[in-house]
Amino acid sequence: VEAAYRARGIKFLYNQVFDELVQEGGNIRSRTSTGEVLETEKVMLCVGRDPNTGPLNLGAVGVKTDAKGAIEVDDYSRTNIENIFAIGDVTGRMQLTPVAIQEGAAVAETLFNNRPTMFDHKCVPTAVFSHPEIGTVGYTEDEAREAFAKIDIYKSSFTSLFDTLSGRGDKMMMKLVVDADRDRVVGCHIFGKDAAEMAQLAAVAIKMGATKADFDATTALHPSAAEELVTMREKWIQPKAEAAE
Repeated sequence: VEAAYRARGIKFLYNQVFDELVQEGGNIRSRTSTGEVLETEKVMLCVGRDPNTGPLNLGAVGVKTDAKGAIEVDDYSRTNIENIFAIGDVTGRMQLTPVAIQEGAAVAETLFNNRPTMFDHKCVPTAVFSHPEIGTVGYTEDEAREAFAKIDIYKSSFTSLFDTLSGRGDKMMMKLVVDADRDRVVGCHIFGKDAAEMAQLAAVAIKMGATKADFDATTALHPSAAEELVTMREKWIQPKAEAAE
């Protein structure tokens, strides 16, 4: 993402905060902690979110929360009080609307259908709607190395036909993470145009337990960027310099 943004003339400043913001006419003059001065039309500051559990008075009934106020729950969304459950953003797990909906459905199955149900937070497709996008689902490479005895990585970096013909030259990157012992695809990570759309569909295959052999046996839709997901055949070998680090 950074490389794509730099190519479009966007400037990155790391490890700095704003010390001063001054309105000057229609613009804002910003001074950073390193003394750099910026002239911009707008300034946006993203500070994240904390669970708004204070007004709930949870301490009165003994419900435990963490240092940020997030309600602590087990795999079934049950708090430390047996008959109290919590779902969604207040639990500090994944702050996504579809996740809260499915957590609620799992609690309903547990309570009303006598089917104890856990929601799988590991197979949630997510996206960063940058330009180009990032779409991802399942284990990252680092997470997979911790979770499985052996993994295989398939990676590809290329320029799609669309961007080649248009002359934009934007790069795409795709990565498949595979549990080598079972040949199951456990992670898919995509950077580029329509990455979020592709990640949503890849999530179905990964949730169903598709193997790398299943991906390989799927006919490519040509010419599309997504065909790369079913045509990557060569395992990625980590360069020795990276392995040493």
